Amino acid sequence: MLRLEHNDNLGRFVRMDDIGTIGVSTYTMLETLIRGGKTQDALALADYYHKELRIMHNILMTWGQDIVRFIVSRDTGAGNDVAHPVSVAICKAWWDFEFGTAPLNTLKIAIRSGNLETADRALERLWLEFKIPHDVLVAWINEMFAYLSQQTEETVLNSIIETHQSIWGDRYERWDQMTPWEKVALTVEGMRGHLSGTSRKGDVAVREEQDRFAISFDPCGTGGVLRRGDPETGREAYRTDGMNREPHEWTWGKTGVHWYCSHCAIAMEWLPGRRRGHPLRPLDHTLDHNAPCVWYVYKDETQTRDYHYPRTGLVKPVS
Repeated sequence: MLRLEHNDNLGRFVRMDDIGTIGVSTYTMLETLIRGGKTQDALALADYYHKELRIMHNILMTWGQDIVRFIVSRDTGAGNDVAHPVSVAICKAWWDFEFGTAPLNTLKIAIRSGNLETADRALERLWLEFKIPHDVLVAWINEMFAYLSQQTEETVLNSIIETHQSIWGDRYERWDQMTPWEKVALTVEGMRGHLSGTSRKGDVAVREEQDRFAISFDPCGTGGVLRRGDPETGREAYRTDGMNREPHEWTWGKTGVHWYCSHCAIAMEWLPGRRRGHPLRPLDHTLDHNAPCVWYVYKDETQTRDYHYPRTGLVKPVS
């Protein structure tokens, strides 16, 4: 069932549902509350939904701005005193535009008045105000990496390492203090906010195994949609040659990995494996664009299964 609770580790509200509903999109859960006349719960979830979407928008914008700064500095030799304000100017409108604020306000008025038709329209508008720029930003990041890779492919790795703290380091700062289910909740929140699933509303599948939780996206709302196309609109896969041509430990030893997707290998396996001794949140990446993407949250990360280690050049520590 839906459980929107304040989490001390995150310092904010987050959905801490049980396994039966945690993967159901917040969009769908909000529709159910509205139709059930649960006004106060719906108002609270509406605010949370806007936050869920905005968190992921801000992550993409932080990333995009960091890449722009990296490119300006690399290509011009300019110091950060030049590269930073240039990147801020290029990305300013993406930060300042109040995505979703107007439809959120309309939605809350409609919820209070019980106007279901207006609420439906406002909810869809709120979702679309994030969905459209979301997919453009994912493609933009992939293309900037494709540009960087023209010099050497390791430049992509260097760029991701440079931005690691401002995105993944900050987001997972309290990871080691979290319970396994808190880790699942944070992970699933992110991929709901990244608009996963065939409806693009943020549906995620979660199952429990003896030693871990498996979280799958069909498709992942970022790299999966980039590679497969958008099942909600029928838009074709993004046409790009932005994929690696050389095998690297930070691309699971594969070629043909979209540059956007390489960050999963780097930020979740390759880099934390070298810093912590084991992957943070490993996944089963596949080059089959029509296959679901599966991530794992281990109940005891020291017991991460052996097969996750060699793919990114790691050696499992001896217990």
